[in-house]
Amino acid sequence: MAGIATLVPLASSVASCGPRPATVVLAGTTSTHDTGLLDSLLVAFRAEHPESRVRAMAVGSGEALELGRRGDVDVLLVHAPAAELRFVETGHGHDRVPLMYNDFILLGPRDDPAGVADAGTAAEALAAIARNEAPFVSRGDSSGTHAREMALWEAVGLRAGGRAPSWYMETGQGQAETAFIASERQAYVLIDRATFTVLRDDLGLEMLLEGDPALLNLYSVIVSSRAAHPEEATRLAGWLTSEAGRAVIARFGQAQFEQPLYWPLVVGESLPFRPVPPVPDGPPISADTIPADAADRMSDA
Repeated sequence: MAGIATLVPLASSVASCGPRPATVVLAGTTSTHDTGLLDSLLVAFRAEHPESRVRAMAVGSGEALELGRRGDVDVLLVHAPAAELRFVETGHGHDRVPLMYNDFILLGPRDDPAGVADAGTAAEALAAIARNEAPFVSRGDSSGTHAREMALWEAVGLRAGGRAPSWYMETGQGQAETAFIASERQAYVLIDRATFTVLRDDLGLEMLLEGDPALLNLYSVIVSSRAAHPEEATRLAGWLTSEAGRAVIARFGQAQFEQPLYWPLVVGESLPFRPVPPVPDGPPISADTIPADAADRMSDA
């Protein structure tokens, strides 16, 4: 009997706790996960809102938007502007707020067989890679990085479907995994600057091209229209875009790298350069859109 009696206070205590708070699901990009920013933001949010529960998942922007359409996530932190606008315009999300930016860069082997370092723009660099049939590794996962890469290929006239050429490899992996594969193969790869900064010492690749306005990498926060917990989702999204959230972003990376890895956007602030135009409407650019005769079609583009 004594054993049973000792359980009564515990049972009463559990019952008095009441229902557990709702768990908000946040879909963030693999790049914000790989750099550690996602964790830093959530630690700071929980410190201010200890009553809130958040579960984060790291996926590409394309997958995050699909999860939002299905109502499987409540809040999205993504970097595929054209797809985000379509997501909101079709009623799948609301309260899209640009949050921060950095830029994409092109990495490649030190000997730079395609001469990417001599290119004036990212599109010219990709044209040189195709012309020389130099190895290129793509995420191939419908992420924001993959979408930007596809837009750049389109800028040099490559959009038709067909079998991918032998020099073009898709990983279907996140940013860090794709970078390591490119390093192993001594191939070219498009990567965001924050991830490269974190991984630089572990990659056998050089930064060969930067600064093209078409390489602006803009991140936004969106609340899913099918959020399971809309009130909690709005609270989290509001904090991420608040002064407190942006302060975390502004500090992130300073101690270790002596520079921020992302730049928070302030309402009314202009971007450092114009973002790349969205991909025209039409069939989505799929994994096999770079045709086998790419090098022949590009001549001296």
